[in-house]
Amino acid sequence: MSDDEHGPKPSLRPTSPSTLAVVGLAGAALTLLLVARYYQQAPDLAWHNSLVVFALAALLAWMAWTTRKTLRPSPRQMRTAGVEGRPSRAPGRLEGPEHALQIARFAVLAKAAAIAGAAFFGAYLGFTVWLAVQSGRLTAAAEDLPEAVLGTIACAVLIAAALWLEHSCRIPPQDDERDSHEPPLP
Repeated sequence: MSDDEHGPKPSLRPTSPSTLAVVGLAGAALTLLLVARYYQQAPDLAWHNSLVVFALAALLAWMAWTTRKTLRPSPRQMRTAGVEGRPSRAPGRLEGPEHALQIARFAVLAKAAAIAGAAFFGAYLGFTVWLAVQSGRLTAAAEDLPEAVLGTIACAVLIAAALWLEHSCRIPPQDDERDSHEPPLP
């Protein structure tokens, strides 16, 4: 238990690069093993699968941009907010618990998307490596190679967008929190 009067501290940590690397390597190794044995029974790779991943990455990037803009408004946005009659608020100041809950949900979504993106990146990468090696021998492998490369790129873009959203969900320290940790001025 925590001695803090507000309860325990939040435990959601940023996604570590080692986690993404391990998940990606596991996906690649598993895919290489399965593709080497069952390539003829594998479903066809299609470009529209990558299009869906790109669309998800674009949605996450848009969420990251709007979240960052909300939590860290530019000086121009701060001045405009005060001029238009809306109360000017401090950067990162969330108005109500529903906004904090939304930011927490975005952070969880970003973490899940980054890990899933790493797993699919590894799978597509394993498939791409196997197809590249076999493309000189099998015409079907040479035909599937462009879609596998596109899927690998789409998953890398998804990971980048998810990590950006996760980083954008970090709430800057509040003024009263900064003041309580600084020694009083004489």
